Amino acid sequence: MTVEILSNPDQPRSAEDRYVGHVQGDRPGPTLIVVGSLHGNEPAGVVGLRRAFARLPDGKGLCGEVLGLAGNREALGRGQRWVDDDLNRIWTRQRVAEVRGLRESGADLSALTVEEREMAELEEAITGAVEAARAADQPVYVLDLHTTSGAGPSFCVLEDTLPARRLARALESSLVLGLEEELSGTLTHWLANQGVVAVGFEAGQHEDPASGERAEAAIWLALEGLGILAKGSRPEVAKARRRLVTERRNLPRVVDVRYRHPVEAGDGFEMAPGFQTFEKVEEGQTLALDRQGPVKAPLDGLLLMPLYQSQGEDGFFIVRKISPLWLKLSVGLRRLRLSRAIHLLPGVKKHPELEGSFLVDRRVARVRALDLFHLLGFRRRGPLKGRYLEMVRRKHDV
Repeated sequence: MTVEILSNPDQPRSAEDRYVGHVQGDRPGPTLIVVGSLHGNEPAGVVGLRRAFARLPDGKGLCGEVLGLAGNREALGRGQRWVDDDLNRIWTRQRVAEVRGLRESGADLSALTVEEREMAELEEAITGAVEAARAADQPVYVLDLHTTSGAGPSFCVLEDTLPARRLARALESSLVLGLEEELSGTLTHWLANQGVVAVGFEAGQHEDPASGERAEAAIWLALEGLGILAKGSRPEVAKARRRLVTERRNLPRVVDVRYRHPVEAGDGFEMAPGFQTFEKVEEGQTLALDRQGPVKAPLDGLLLMPLYQSQGEDGFFIVRKISPLWLKLSVGLRRLRLSRAIHLLPGVKKHPELEGSFLVDRRVARVRALDLFHLLGFRRRGPLKGRYLEMVRRKHDV
């Protein structure tokens, strides 16, 4: 079943239908939910969805189901990142529960913010698809399509679980780990807590026409990577792979986030012109200006997502390369369940309130404690400061 097919999938529209497309295969299999344009100034996600669904007119030969959803329709129509709230920062457990409760009670939602109303519809659509897949005893995955204000190649953002790694690797782009530790209220983190494998895909710069093509490429690669499309059955997949593999050449395969520069209203933050994602920066190098003067890199590394737009709370990130051997080692250690003995290490103790979590005394466990916990499948909860680190095991890391 196809909900929507557009004769010209690149044609912009002032407003989007929530359901960009829906195709049911002729055989049972996984469900892939693709969300595009959670930010209204990132149209490439919806463009990529329209292009892919225009080439998937029916479910013949598909093993499973594909659902495409437009994110922030109101902001997309206005051409701005958000209207009242950042739609990719409000997916907290409490806020989702409050909005869902109002929706399910039949209450008037007009008093909610624009983004809360968008979230109410998105959550209903995503939850319905997830429940239907689970009722059919089939796995479900979410691909969240984004773009950036600065120039640069595509890359994947993921919670570092083994299932998420497998999906992200299929997308043939660099993998960025640890970003979820710096951000709160994202759609992918909320989904991960619901046991859904979710990966974010950054397709390039907002206005770059190639970003829509990369977003479409990610969809095709995900479809084959998940087995919804048989390997070698569609030329679009081979074309997508050639494109993204070529663009990834000479780029790091895996990086992790080491620093985030926050931006608040009134800071007067202005990124220096010309920076792009994965550009090398050195400690002490001036990257931007704000009310306090020059903003300098606090460490050597690679720049990620420099901010060149008026809306946003993240000035830039700095990442460093991770050896692929480190990731292979982590697979073995996680399967051995060595985390069961981690509380025996100096400076590490079980969290008194959160089951399966730990407190790390930074004054004692100084030697790569954070890296060790990452290796074993944990994420940091809270800021990277103070005496103790809270380390929480990522869910469904199998």
